[in-house]
Amino acid sequence: MNNSGATFASLIDAAKGVLCSIIPALFILATVVFLYGVVKYVVAGGDEKKMDSGKQFMIYGLIGLFVMVAMWGIVNAAVSTFFGGGGGGNAC
Repeated sequence: MNNSGATFASLIDAAKGVLCSIIPALFILATVVFLYGVVKYVVAGGDEKKMDSGKQFMIYGLIGLFVMVAMWGIVNAAVSTFFGGGGGGNAC
């Protein structure tokens, strides 16, 4: 039987390529959300409701950045451990 289909390694490489192109866009999006909150907070002019809304956007942006950095580190550690980690390999 000829196994001309995709191998596990080729599937991993394809997923890696897609994720490595999406990750920078997600970092930019989280940064924009944070900065939007900062601008909204500064422009609020003392209005408590608008300031609270700005704070929420800043918190969401920071949480998004923190989660992405943490997951990026975990994935890099897993890739270097399980898929040939001699030189501290990089997932992206």
